[in-house]
Amino acid sequence: MPTLNVKYKIIIDIDIVSGHMDIVTYITGDAFPNCEAFIVGPGGRAIYLGIHVRKGAPPLSLSLNADYPMIVSALRLPLNNNGSFKGTVGDELFRQANKYPKLSFHKIADWNYRFTSIPANSGHCMLLEKASLENCFNGLLK
Repeated sequence: MPTLNVKYKIIIDIDIVSGHMDIVTYITGDAFPNCEAFIVGPGGRAIYLGIHVRKGAPPLSLSLNADYPMIVSALRLPLNNNGSFKGTVGDELFRQANKYPKLSFHKIADWNYRFTSIPANSGHCMLLEKASLENCFNGLLK
């Protein structure tokens, strides 16, 4: 019987002098089902580290036991003196990919909305689940 495989590497570095936490997340697995990762601060506030919309369908995805990259992130979270989140998130991977010289920060609510606003079937081919071609050819036709 196939298993749900998710492997993760999470590196957290807290700089108490500069007052921030850096979190690097690398999650791999069989790409089924959907996956989300988040951190919750001491005040109970959650910040998304990333999400993954499933690939394939259970029979194929689960039987392959692949090691598919599902979530990759590198975030900076400014901290208050008591260790709680200040209320913003900096996306280091985005900064590096776009060659920006300085890290920009977003409000936690705006950052989380980027993930919570993505439909559960976003970009997922629905052929096997609903006998629908919805999302099966995304990116092929322009």
